[in-house]
Amino acid sequence: MPAALRTSGGLYYGWVIVGLAFMMQALASGGINALFGVFAVPFSDSFSASRAQVLIATASVAMIASGLLSPLAGYWLSRYSPKHLIMAGGVMLSAGFLAMTQVQALWQISMIYALCWSAGNCLFGTLAANTSVSNWFVAQRGKALGFAAIGMSLGTFSLPPLVSWLIVDYGWRVACGALSGLVALSLPAIWLWYRNKPEDLGLNVDGSADMPEEVASGSGADSWRQVLSSRYFWLITACISICFAGFNGLTVNLIPMAIDQGVDPKTASLLMSVAAFFGVIGKLAVGFSADRLGARLALLLPLMALALACTILWGAPDFNRLLVAAAMIGLSSGGAIPVWGSLVGLFFGRRLFSLVMGMMNPLLVPLIVACAPFVSWVYERDGSYNQALLVILVFIAVAVSLIPLLRAPLNSAPETAPVQNR
Repeated sequence: MPAALRTSGGLYYGWVIVGLAFMMQALASGGINALFGVFAVPFSDSFSASRAQVLIATASVAMIASGLLSPLAGYWLSRYSPKHLIMAGGVMLSAGFLAMTQVQALWQISMIYALCWSAGNCLFGTLAANTSVSNWFVAQRGKALGFAAIGMSLGTFSLPPLVSWLIVDYGWRVACGALSGLVALSLPAIWLWYRNKPEDLGLNVDGSADMPEEVASGSGADSWRQVLSSRYFWLITACISICFAGFNGLTVNLIPMAIDQGVDPKTASLLMSVAAFFGVIGKLAVGFSADRLGARLALLLPLMALALACTILWGAPDFNRLLVAAAMIGLSSGGAIPVWGSLVGLFFGRRLFSLVMGMMNPLLVPLIVACAPFVSWVYERDGSYNQALLVILVFIAVAVSLIPLLRAPLNSAPETAPVQNR
């Protein structure tokens, strides 16, 4: 292995992996999850379909397909070389965008989302990125995951306006071609600089002189069957599902809340910018807290921020209160991402990290999908969001009550064996 790859000016090589994970999440999050709405209108016009039909064919299909593929992707990432799988995911994502330039019917778009984009989302997105970072960090896992997750914010912030401009001036097919090229340009960096684990370079995790002690599996699990029988798996899933569903339900309805209070749509859109900005702060603050205070205590931070947002939104909030609520929602949504990875790493170790994350992903979907329409339905029924906010607060209280149960057994053995990837 060339000496230049071992360090970069004395910098631990794991931070190069964080940079690559940052790039992957910027492209996958911005290229998939943030663009459903951007493509909805042009697809609707091109294929004479309603926007609801377009969103079902794209967003719904992509979410279902990704959920079904996620456990298998997690298993692959734990058993085989993440580098090769990430390359395959990037190729599939780029090929999917390229294929979009040639489609002639809405069902063809749906097939591309189900096959190419779901593979790209699982093998080139958050699951693969978090697995990559977790393979290189233990003591600094929360901080590293937080920095890598900022890529999601960058992609969500920058790609939608860029793609919208391309669609308006050149058409959606050209925009898809440009996205295909953008993903393809990232692949050489993965091929040249990605390394599966620090042991490949003769390094220890976190760049320490000695291998730090890490709980191999604080849950006692050693296989997918034991993972499913572990209470820690279900406790983490429940807490993270509540947090994700809560901030997603509030985020989707935040602009309608502002418009209901007489705020014009252009001004109301500033709420999303505030949420995105504080999402970056949340990723860093909670990531650092997970390393310093422990992942269990750090989990309280996004839950408390979400509870504050619900409290602020109670009644008929003016725009200033909506701005503060948007900041709290951003802190919650940003902070939930690194603390989730920190909890999985704490209780299941590096070796099972991707498997557990992959198995959790589809279990998060039902509550997340249900929350936003539930909040809207309550408003349409009552003319107020208060009852929906109360339900979210009750769920938050349940999640907080579960945190004391997230206590690793005292007899957990430290991990000394490296991650096994071929």
